[in-house]
This record gives sequence, structure tokens and C-alpha cells, in this order.
Amino acid sequence: MNRENIGNGQALLLALLLVGCAGAMAPGTGGSGYEEPTGSWEEARLAEVETALEHLWSIAEGVDREGARLSFTFWVHGGALTLLEHRREQEGRAEGRAVEESSFARRLRPLLTEYLRGKTGEVVVTLRREESGWVMGSDATHLAPRPPEAKTWPVNRRGVSANTRAEALAMASRVAKLLPVPSRGAASLRVEVALEDDRFTDWEHQGYEVTRGGGGPLPLSEKSIEQFARVLLPFTHGVGRRTLYLELHGEHEEQSPTARGMMTVARTRSPASPPEMDPDFAARYRAMHEDILRGWREGVREGAELLARYTLEEMALWYVGGPLTRRAGLLFESVAPTVTRALRRGGTKAAGWLHTSLRRLPQAERAAFDRFWTKVQMEGAEALSHAERQELLTLMNRIERLVRQPLGATERRRLRRLARESFVKLHPGLDELMRSKGPYELHHRRPLEYAHCFPEEDINALDNLSAVGEEIHQGINRVWTEFRNARANPSADEVDKVVDIVDRHFSRWYAQPHAPGESAEAMADATRLAVKEVERLLSGR
Repeated sequence: MNRENIGNGQALLLALLLVGCAGAMAPGTGGSGYEEPTGSWEEARLAEVETALEHLWSIAEGVDREGARLSFTFWVHGGALTLLEHRREQEGRAEGRAVEESSFARRLRPLLTEYLRGKTGEVVVTLRREESGWVMGSDATHLAPRPPEAKTWPVNRRGVSANTRAEALAMASRVAKLLPVPSRGAASLRVEVALEDDRFTDWEHQGYEVTRGGGGPLPLSEKSIEQFARVLLPFTHGVGRRTLYLELHGEHEEQSPTARGMMTVARTRSPASPPEMDPDFAARYRAMHEDILRGWREGVREGAELLARYTLEEMALWYVGGPLTRRAGLLFESVAPTVTRALRRGGTKAAGWLHTSLRRLPQAERAAFDRFWTKVQMEGAEALSHAERQELLTLMNRIERLVRQPLGATERRRLRRLARESFVKLHPGLDELMRSKGPYELHHRRPLEYAHCFPEEDINALDNLSAVGEEIHQGINRVWTEFRNARANPSADEVDKVVDIVDRHFSRWYAQPHAPGESAEAMADATRLAVKEVERLLSGR
């Protein structure tokens, strides 16, 4: 992309690019865990229709020459419309009659309304300019997978914000400067524009060609630039990070002081998901991001209000799936290298690590973290003031210090309770089975007291947890007590060697119902043999 700054926070913005994610669940399917839109679905659906009509009219309004053909490819889903592609074919020179907006909308509204009532998939709307007005048609027979930028919920708001309009006009002006047109000649341009939700973030030149020679270069007319902006605007209703590929044509007619331009192709290109991205994680992240984005677009501006219904676990997923990506090192590496490395992994491991780490922050600091990251994700990094940016860096540095410090007694109780809650939620059947045989403990294979030895790992990760009967846990604790008494400050390698010893002697009882008094001799043997191995480890033999 072009290295020209777009806004004052470009360096920070590059650090916070969203990961484009595909495959979110549709509302009402039960797969995402997020609520269907509040308020009237019918009102939101009608708002989608009216917004689409406004955009289509704003583009068609400036096309008055006979023979012009416009096509708009939408993705329709759950009562929502997302524009994927717009094409405009060359027209003749004869001008048609003037067309009233009310007449245009009255004819097109029933078509869009019908598709939004139950259709899921691509719909192509075509407009052909004739002398008397527009001839309208549609085609919904093409089968295609849902693109990741397509909405699955209707947004109960008409049009776009004044800020989005201003951004679209600014981007159209930048693009227009790349298309000088020879006097009495013609030229073409290809360019890519980067979008994140409804924000234009960057552009990249893809090629310029003079298609008909002439004299010196002339700029495009203001009317052409305005028309470019009108084509860009409907693409801002998508979700997440994507690229908008544009083809433009300019020509000059004699006696005119400026050239005339038109955007002949505009279509979205979705970024490929990283190969290591877990599909379930991607779906959950994207569904949550769209839910929050919908609230933002409908006028909810306070992050606290947007996030109030989400758990810290869900928010950690959202943070890691969005701004806190592998590129976060550009912002945090100097003040929080451990945090940066942990977050660069992405996916569920990074989300789990952040979820556990944020639990160590006081409530007020967690609220500040929520506020800053919501602002970054919804408004762009440049929306942070200097003071807010510094406070965010301070918070990251605070997490950096915490994960390298031993857990206090209160923190251990908090994380142990958190581990139990997560385990029961994810393994309800096993929890019920274990309790049917008597009380059981949740065993941390790497104990909580050594969490600081593994600062980049989630001590509450599921692969570090196992359910064991109380008597088994007592035997395991005896092994760790032997090690603890001999090593006040062990290395991570020593801790993992003891983990291997414990696993080797006790894993047959992991996640197995065990009644008190059962296999007492076998448990005693396992404890005795494990303690002897730890003694040999400590003696260096």
C-alpha cells in the first residue's frame, strides 16, 4: 500500500490491522453465542433497503447518457445487504430524459424488499439507461460462498455518517490525482483501496495507461470526483478488513477545461485467513466483531455500553482476533516483549493467555483496557489521544510485569476458580461423572505457583488441566511439596521435568471417576515412586 500517511496515526494503525476472518454463524443458528439484533428486525431490514436505494440512486443520478449499464452485486443474508461489486459499462452520447428519485425508488424498492425477506446468497441488480429512464432487472441464480466482509445482521440506520462521507470524498480525490487525462485523449487507471469496517486506511497504485493520445494532461472534473466518492460509499457497509479493487476511465472532450471520469469496476477482495487460523476461532471472532460493529453503527458510542453483555473470556477473543495481532509488536515490543510474543501466536491460545492475564488486573484497569481497545477497533488507532496512547502502553507494561511475577494467594484463588468455571462449562458431562463418584479436584499440571516461570503460556489452558479424585490430588501434592521444599526458585526446565514425573505416575487417574479408598495401594505406590524420581532429579543423579 502507498506509504503516504492517511490520518495522523498511520504507524499505529499499521500495527493494529484487523485479521479478516471468514465463516461467522448466522443469527439465530445458535453457533455464535451472540444475540440477534435488538429492536425491530423489520425496521432494520427496511433501513437496509432504504440505504441501498439511496446509494444506488446517488450513483445512477449522475448517469444520463443512453446505453449506460450499471450492475450491483449484493450479498443478501438475514435481512442485510452488503455490496460486493459494481460495474459500469461505456455509454453513448445521447442524453436521456431527467428521472425523478421518487420514481426510481418506487420501482426498485419492491425488488430489494422481496430479496431481503428470505434470500441468502448473491443478487445482481442491473440498471440500463434508456431515453425514457431506467430499465431494471435482477438475477439471483449465481451460487457462491459467503464472503467474510458480508453482514449477517441488518443495521437499523439509514445512510452513512458525515465522517464516512468525508473520508470517501478524500479518498476519491487522492485516486483522481492518479488519473491525469491527455487533452482530447483518454486514460485508464487501476488502484486498490484498503478498508477496515467503514474506514478507508490506505491505497496502492496498480497501473496507469494512456489509451488515446492527445495533448498535455488535464485533471478530472469535480463532478467526476464526487461520482467516485458515491461509488465508494456503499462499500463501507461491509465488515472487517478487505481491499477494494478499482478500475477507472477518463476522457477529455474538446472545449471542456477538465476531463470526465467514471469508475467502471469496483469490487471487494477479501484477505486470506492465515493458514494457522482456527476456523472456529475465526467464526466466533467475526460474529462478535459484527455484533459490536452493528451496535456502533446504530449510534451506540460508549464502549462500556457496547461491551457490557460480554464476558472477559469473549472480550479476550475479540481483542486477539482484531487489533492485538502479530503486528502488535510494532507498538508494544519495546515496553512489553512478553505480551507481544504471546499475542503474536493469535487464535485460541493467545485469547486464553490474555483472558487469564487480564484477570490479574484490577477492575478499573480492565475497564480502561476495554475502553481503549474498543476505540481503536471501531474508530481507528488515530482516534486515541496522546494521553490515551500512553495509558494503553502503561497498561501493557503492567501486564508484562505481572506475568513475570509469582501469583499471590488471592490471585491463585481467583485463577483456580476461573479454571473450574471454564472446565465445567466445556466439560459438563465429565464434571457430572466425576461428581457422581465423590469430590474431585482440578489439577494444574504446571502448578499455579510456577506460572511466572512460563510467562508466555496460559496457566489455565485446558491442556494444563485435568480432573482427579481428592486422594489422587493429595498424592500429587506430596510430590510437589518434595520439590518445593528443595527448590525455592526453580527453573522452567526443572518444573517441566517434575510435570513429566507426575504425569508418568498419575495420568492413569486423570479424568477418571475415583471413589475414596479405591486402589489405595496403587496410589501409594505411585506417590512413593514419583517422590523417589524427584529426589534423584534434585540430587542430579
